[in-house]
Amino acid sequence: MAFLHQNFIKRLDAVYAERPYFEGIKARLLAGFHGVMAVFLALNFAKLWVIGGHGVGYRMGFSGFMLAATVWSCRCLWRGHVRRAGAVMVLGAVLPVHAGLLFVPDIQQPLAAAIQLFAFDLVFLVVALVFASRPVALATLLVIVAGQIVLHKLTLWDGGFGGSLDFAAHALLREGLIATGVVFCLGWALMMMIEATQRRSEEALRETRRSNENLERLVSERTRDLEEASIRAGEAARAKGDFLANMSHEIRTPLNGIIASTELLDGLELSAEAREHVRLISGSGELLLKLLGDILDISKIEAGQLTLEPHAFALKPLVSDGLKLLASQAERGGVQLEWVFVGDVPPFFEGDSYRLRQVLLNLLSNAVKFTPAGGKVRLEVAVEDAAANPCRLRFVVRDTGIGMSEETIGRLFQRFTQADTSTTRRYGGSGLGLAITARLAEMMGGDLSVTSVVGEGSVFTCRVALRRIESLSPGSEAKRNALAPLGLRVLLAEDNAVNRKILTAQLGQLGCTIVHAEDGEQALRVLAEETPPDVILMDCHMPNLDGWAATERLRAWADAPEATPRQRASARLPVLALTAAALPQERAHCERAGMNDFVAKPVKLAALHAALARYASAGRAAVAQVP
Repeated sequence: MAFLHQNFIKRLDAVYAERPYFEGIKARLLAGFHGVMAVFLALNFAKLWVIGGHGVGYRMGFSGFMLAATVWSCRCLWRGHVRRAGAVMVLGAVLPVHAGLLFVPDIQQPLAAAIQLFAFDLVFLVVALVFASRPVALATLLVIVAGQIVLHKLTLWDGGFGGSLDFAAHALLREGLIATGVVFCLGWALMMMIEATQRRSEEALRETRRSNENLERLVSERTRDLEEASIRAGEAARAKGDFLANMSHEIRTPLNGIIASTELLDGLELSAEAREHVRLISGSGELLLKLLGDILDISKIEAGQLTLEPHAFALKPLVSDGLKLLASQAERGGVQLEWVFVGDVPPFFEGDSYRLRQVLLNLLSNAVKFTPAGGKVRLEVAVEDAAANPCRLRFVVRDTGIGMSEETIGRLFQRFTQADTSTTRRYGGSGLGLAITARLAEMMGGDLSVTSVVGEGSVFTCRVALRRIESLSPGSEAKRNALAPLGLRVLLAEDNAVNRKILTAQLGQLGCTIVHAEDGEQALRVLAEETPPDVILMDCHMPNLDGWAATERLRAWADAPEATPRQRASARLPVLALTAAALPQERAHCERAGMNDFVAKPVKLAALHAALARYASAGRAAVAQVP
């Protein structure tokens, strides 16, 4: 039964799903009244069939009219017409009953019949007020009043019941009509209140829907604006990435010639002074490369994605080399530059020496730049806890320069910030160095602080945590001497003449035979027509056909039906990208193009040897399959 009831309610709600809420409630109530009427009529038919008695035919006829009205009303209800269903229910029951009383020849108990009729009329009057329209409710009231008066005139007017029954008979009409009028007025007022509430609810609902539609429109417009902004941001990010990649390539390409040349010079027989100059040039190039990486990859700095590369180094040469790089700048400005190790400072540490040197050079170059002629800049190096490991090193840079106010110190470590605009005009600089320095100090487990007095100078204190080690591993000279000849045939695809010359010299030191190509198309012709090499070094940025597109065409030979056996074998050769961009998106581009690995410019001899050695066997195996 519960399942049938729930299914019935669901089906009825589906009919009135698009109607106002109150109309759906009325439909449920009227359906419930239909159920009550069906049960009542079934019991009444059973009683009349079993008991019988006087006037059973008329009573069966009245019940039949009410049953027909119930069925017809139910049909209208399921078609979505609540008021019509209510009108059919009321008029189909009230009119036949009141009209039939005029034709009943003899009512055995008129007072009881009048009381029953009064109760019947009140029930259907309420049904008319709730479910039917107002005209139908008013017509029902008139039919009820007329029927009560007619019944009273025909059966109760003359009395003859005796005693209190005569009083009840005469009072029934008067009190009954008053009660009927009161019920009608109260019901009318109540329904007006309910309908007014319904109208307000529907107006509020319409207003809510309008607000929701307006909100959806605004959200849609905002979403569209955000999507457009996101697209513009993506395009800007791509443009920025392309710019950084191109700038990295254009700047690192000549830098590759400088660093690689110093590496080649270092392997020659030079005087001590010349070797020292070569070492300073190499160190300066290495530092410039690190600084260039920071500046070009500014998005990585902003996202806090800088990573340290720890390795063993000696502290004193790092400090002395840094001061030597600044010696000429200090001399030109008439600034005395000195440094001192305070106490017993361990000689060897493990950490990122390039980043540490970058920190010291930033601090020292700023001190020299902002110190007038005749002033002094002093670097003090000390260890705060020599027993601990890692131990905390303290670097203090003191100058007798122009100093800074408290307000300036408060924004000193913000990016692109200097004391004022006149500082930039007079001393130059981007204002990025101290922000990077503070971030690097934090990454090395320390901090950067400053105290300053205007007109007297500044004191910058940088603390870093480094692991102390006992000694260094064999130096670069030993490592270079340990590089065994590879004896490989290498195809070098490089459009820059300087880079071709440098790489040719480096590959010659590694015992390799070189075949040159100046762009991707020429490299593919060499692979298709000549003996395949063991390894391909492919520059990414080349005219006519760049390295990525050339590699994609090369890999496509493996499955091309028209490819020759030589081309199919060449398609399996290892391709090492020569890229001057250290950006992740360019490295990902290399992988998507089918390149096996990459060698970053400036190319170091040891890194080149390691990359070629990794793929030497794979290259020889591919060449062996050429018929």
